Amino acid sequence: MQDMTHRSGESGSAAPAVFLTAAEGDLTTLTVLDCRLRRRGVRIGVDAERVLTDGILQEPVLRDLGACDAVVAVWSWAAAGDPLVVAHLETAASFGKRTIQYAPHDEAQFEDLLRAVYGTAPVPAPRRPAGIVITPGRWRITDGDTPLELDLVLAPDGRTTGLGTTRDHTGRITGSWRYVRSDEELALDLRISVGLRPAPLQLLLHPTRRDGDRIHAADAHGLAAPHTYTLEAGDGPRPADGAS
Repeated sequence: MQDMTHRSGESGSAAPAVFLTAAEGDLTTLTVLDCRLRRRGVRIGVDAERVLTDGILQEPVLRDLGACDAVVAVWSWAAAGDPLVVAHLETAASFGKRTIQYAPHDEAQFEDLLRAVYGTAPVPAPRRPAGIVITPGRWRITDGDTPLELDLVLAPDGRTTGLGTTRDHTGRITGSWRYVRSDEELALDLRISVGLRPAPLQLLLHPTRRDGDRIHAADAHGLAAPHTYTLEAGDGPRPADGAS
């Protein structure tokens, strides 16, 4: 692991913000690292769409890079020559952010990375599971920070359909879903038909607590403007505890 810049940008926060980047061939390693860091209390940003236009990153990515404490690149020969990884690192450096090259070999490497990310702050123990499971059925998902409401039927085969309302427009939804029980994450890959063409919507939600029939969740990714959500079960299976 190699820390490429100075440490003056460290916030000392108990919840450091890290932007992760990797070459296409290293995305599996990035996904594993992403989950492990979040279990240890690190807030994560990623470039989910991986779009670079004339050498310029998308605006949400630029905002996340500006909001992070450090950029961690899963390092390999492919990453060294990947235009997107290079753009992430160079942009972060221009913002005065720390950049860390991480080439995982063993558990000691990960522990070293945690210490580099947390700096002088104590590294927390792994997060305890909230004990929440999202089951197939009808779910109403409300974004607490933007006018977005989803009324979805999550089918047992991983498909989902329903309606989505954003501001004053309602459109039909198609897509897929999965709930990773070990990581307590709900992944939604949706297309909302509002206006002339379907608009993609990808969400990765981490349930944080239950309040009766309501489940509160947060963005698993997002540094500049993380959102909070409420999930309510409709007709069909109700929210279930993780212990079984």
